[in-house]
Amino acid sequence: MWYTPVPRRLQSFALAALLVGALTVPFARAATAPPLRAPHAAVASDHAAASAAGVELLKGGGNAVDAACATAAALGVVTPHSSGIGGGGFAVVYIAKEKKVYTLDFRERAPAAIKPEMFIRNGRPDSKLSTRSGLAAGVPGEVRGLAHMLKKWGKLPFAACFAPAERLARGTPATYAIADVINGTVRRSADGFIQKVFTLDRPFALPVRPGEMLRRPALADTLAKLRKEGPDAFYAGPIAEAIIAAGRAAGGVMDAADLRAYAAVERPPLTMTYRGHKIFSMPPPSSGGIVIAEALGILEAKLKDPPRGSGRFSSSYLHVLAEAQKHGFADRARHLGDPDFVKVPVDKLLDPAYHKALAARIKDDGVLPADQYGMPGAATAKNDGGTTSLSVMDAEGNAVALTTTVNLYFGAQIVAGPTGIVLNNQMDDFSMAPDTPNAFGLIGKDKNLVAPNKRPLSSMSPTIVLDGDKAWVAVGGAGGPTIISGTLQVLLNIVDGKLDAQEASASPRIHHQWSPETLSIENDLPADVTEGLTRRGHKLRVVDHLTKVNVVVRTSEGIEAAAEYRGGGTPAGY
Repeated sequence: MWYTPVPRRLQSFALAALLVGALTVPFARAATAPPLRAPHAAVASDHAAASAAGVELLKGGGNAVDAACATAAALGVVTPHSSGIGGGGFAVVYIAKEKKVYTLDFRERAPAAIKPEMFIRNGRPDSKLSTRSGLAAGVPGEVRGLAHMLKKWGKLPFAACFAPAERLARGTPATYAIADVINGTVRRSADGFIQKVFTLDRPFALPVRPGEMLRRPALADTLAKLRKEGPDAFYAGPIAEAIIAAGRAAGGVMDAADLRAYAAVERPPLTMTYRGHKIFSMPPPSSGGIVIAEALGILEAKLKDPPRGSGRFSSSYLHVLAEAQKHGFADRARHLGDPDFVKVPVDKLLDPAYHKALAARIKDDGVLPADQYGMPGAATAKNDGGTTSLSVMDAEGNAVALTTTVNLYFGAQIVAGPTGIVLNNQMDDFSMAPDTPNAFGLIGKDKNLVAPNKRPLSSMSPTIVLDGDKAWVAVGGAGGPTIISGTLQVLLNIVDGKLDAQEASASPRIHHQWSPETLSIENDLPADVTEGLTRRGHKLRVVDHLTKVNVVVRTSEGIEAAAEYRGGGTPAGY
């Protein structure tokens, strides 16, 4: 039976029922509903149609890799503000028959002709150049990445995995979430950008309503071409020419050679052990794996008997969790970048002795001076919407955690001519100058400075946890730097808190990225907890929600998949 929980803040999901015959049960709080429990396989993603696309391939003889690729391609159609074939990402893949974990980097790369001074105006970095111009777009990697996964670990052909996305591009009903995004973008954009992305059965003069049919005919034709001709059709020929022309018309420097030269890269997985479980995450140029590993090491050293139940949300526990995050993010700023260009001290950052030393510095009743975590900054943390994460487990024991992005909402807000492809603005994830914050308030040193052919540092954190030699948890998130803290906390809620997938996902979250000196907390936390954090010296910023995390968990009875109420996520399974 399909079960689609209704998000607490996003209550309109007629589409889910239309697509999967879902039983829809309104409730006051997402954590009170059970997770989806599927006996064979499950997909957790940000959209019902995308999750259903993954299950369609699982039922059609595919495995978790096929399902992940179909889900990612579908998400790029139905949530183009978050992802799409104009972007890139990371994947962590567990192949059960090999008992082996792989990590794939299909992150965007800087064009070969890029120069740091191109982003400088009046003597300082200009954020408009790195977010809303042709210079903002990195060379897209998603099509190469999905093709690499399918060829090496999948069962079905490339065409099969793109077929659901093409079908959805021909028309799919608007959810509450995408209607809200479209209406907000129409208000903010005066150039008719959104009309280049979506086609309605009427003009966009009135707000889009949930349930209205949205179409992307130009993108559907592009996906049909890729389905018939394969991934090379993206990187050479008319599609590539349209991408280059659109970027250059907006001031960019990407050329045909950049697209032809793009390749996804398999990297050794970042491996850590936490309370007896092996955990695998992305290595640099992802920063998520390093920060998660450092935080887990600190918590294991500091808390020999971690709390369960309500104790997980006490001020004393959240204080230690926040301090662990600050150490990790400080090291992110100092040491991380593209390992193809700079030396990253991975062994030191993963060293349990180093984690114990950091844990010993945490005070029970106060915070440290900012310079004891790293270099101070004065930026303000921001959330993004231009990222989406999905998690899949199949009946064979395979698992995939995949995160893909166009960076900010709708990336650079450039559509590549007649292709319908929305270009990313991933270049803003570089440091344009040392200690200069990007759109998320993250600062960096020279290791993440922009350079030709370089991949920018990322917060994407797809992660897989093993129980013995079996995939137990596949998890990842969206939301700029809060991806790291959100993924970490859902993982901790499962491993330490023994919560089910839905409880782990819906529980309140906190986020501290070291600079600025602000602890962001969700407004679900009770007053005595916030008072306790304030007494310990934290400067609190109360927010409605932090990040979106999609998680699947293998249990003795099957697979649990969580619906992320913060972003309207909807799982599917069979």
